Amino acid sequence: MAAVTPVRRQRSAPPRSEAKRAELRVVRANERARAVGAIGSLLGAVILAVLFALAGLHAVLVQTQARLDSIDSEISSLVVERNEALAELAWHDSPDGLAEAASQAGLALATDVEILTPVAVGELAAPGGPDPFGGVAG
Repeated sequence: MAAVTPVRRQRSAPPRSEAKRAELRVVRANERARAVGAIGSLLGAVILAVLFALAGLHAVLVQTQARLDSIDSEISSLVVERNEALAELAWHDSPDGLAEAASQAGLALATDVEILTPVAVGELAAPGGPDPFGGVAG
């Protein structure tokens, strides 16, 4: 293969217009525009931070409310349980409840009612008959 050498073509100069072009100069960035951009960015960052803080506070508020709701439901169930216990206690303290508990314990109803009278200290005499508890009287 033969080596090919590139051929350079000469460029023709662009056609010059009759009007004279304005001279180009370096222009610095407008300081005011940069300050407005920085203030806008800072303001955006502050708004974003405030929104994140509000979202965090809202999450804490929701969690606290959920905890309060669970405590309220627990209190309600404990109130129901307490009322049931009070009703059961009232039943056991009533005459019907006492009679039922006595019959379950093996106590029998008395055939006749006898009123007891108090005895002064030292006036109590020994039983006259056999000991009802199986011991020797005396």
